Amino acid sequence: MQCTIADAGGIKISTDGLGLMRKRLVAWTILTCALLAVAVWGLLGPPEYASGPQLPSRSLTAAVR
Repeated sequence: MQCTIADAGGIKISTDGLGLMRKRLVAWTILTCALLAVAVWGLLGPPEYASGPQLPSRSLTAAVR
C-alpha cells in the first residue's frame, strides 16, 4: 500500500515501504545483539557470580538461623 503525504510546502512524501524497513531494522538489531551476546558468552564463558540480587533470606546462613 502506498500512501502520499503532502506537507505545508506542497512536497509529496511517499511512505511506501517505511513500515517494512522499520521492521527489518528492528529484526536486524535484535538478531545482531543476540549473535554478539552468544559470541561473547562463547569466548569469555558464563559469569562466575550468580546473577540477580543476593538476598540475605536466600543465603545458607539465613536458612540455618
